Amino acid sequence: MLTINFQFQVEMKNFLSPDRIYSSVENGKVSKAIAAEQLISLIEGSDNPTTRAESIKLSEKLKIQDKKIFKILENSLLSDESPLVRKSAANFIGQIFLKKGLNTLIWVVQHDKSPLVLSAISDLNSRLNNARFESLNKEINMYLAEIALSVGIVQKEAKFILDLEALFAQNENNYELELEAYQFYKKLKDNKLGESWLTVRDERIESLSFNYYNWKYLKEIPSMFNSISELHDPMVYLNFLGKLALKSNIILKVPDSIALLTNLKKLNLSRNNIKDFPQSIFSLSCLKYLDISHNNISEIPVEIKNLNSLDILRINHNQIRKIPNYLREFLLTLQDFKI
Repeated sequence: MLTINFQFQVEMKNFLSPDRIYSSVENGKVSKAIAAEQLISLIEGSDNPTTRAESIKLSEKLKIQDKKIFKILENSLLSDESPLVRKSAANFIGQIFLKKGLNTLIWVVQHDKSPLVLSAISDLNSRLNNARFESLNKEINMYLAEIALSVGIVQKEAKFILDLEALFAQNENNYELELEAYQFYKKLKDNKLGESWLTVRDERIESLSFNYYNWKYLKEIPSMFNSISELHDPMVYLNFLGKLALKSNIILKVPDSIALLTNLKKLNLSRNNIKDFPQSIFSLSCLKYLDISHNNISEIPVEIKNLNSLDILRINHNQIRKIPNYLREFLLTLQDFKI
């Protein structure tokens, strides 16, 4: 009998998936109440963090609001080992149970070490303008102030650094905020830009050469910094490693908070496996140099014309097969371009 029950549980676990449950509700095959119970069983019982996180997301999408789901979300946010699950729980609480879960969110900002979770709560905080949530805003600002002080930038731009750290924290259970490497990034030079990977002047980021693989490599092996810094062109060596890393097929999404870098003049995002042109770049009114070459972009949005200060554009080695007429006119206004 025990064997039969165990086999039945395994079969049910394999049969149920968050997407299948949600689809069943959409198609009218099961009620929202039954779906809620099924999703809750996955949140509590699945040993796969992706399944738990997706179950939480779809529970939010179904607007499940009973006391049971709140308690489960609170437990997940406070104690689940996966930052991905804690992030999903924080988003759900912030959207549906904000008043009830405010103290829990504040506790998490004070104690959680994962930038993936803290970035999500910071995003939530930026959407709030109610004085009732001033205590959460205060904790987030204190956290961002520490980042700003460590990197040497104004607090507003610290949100972008936090979001970069959240990128590095993806798929990492034990990743904590790590800011020491930013001193390395300030010293390594990108010969194309004629600037460091991270150039800060008057507490504002003016130049950024961000390659996910290169930055992550130095974070993981900081002992390599001295050897790499002695190379004539460190990017050649590191880009070779990046080609190998591309096999992991990570598709980079540039954080929207890059728009907060209002003094940014030079930006290199080449070789990042970017699929969609980052819309947030188009608000960078001071940007003079943009290199987004060697990615997987297939279309250039018309909004690129908003970059009134742009002089140099590198967008070659992408998946662009046709140059739109509006882009032809725009290119004539530039000093130099590769496409």
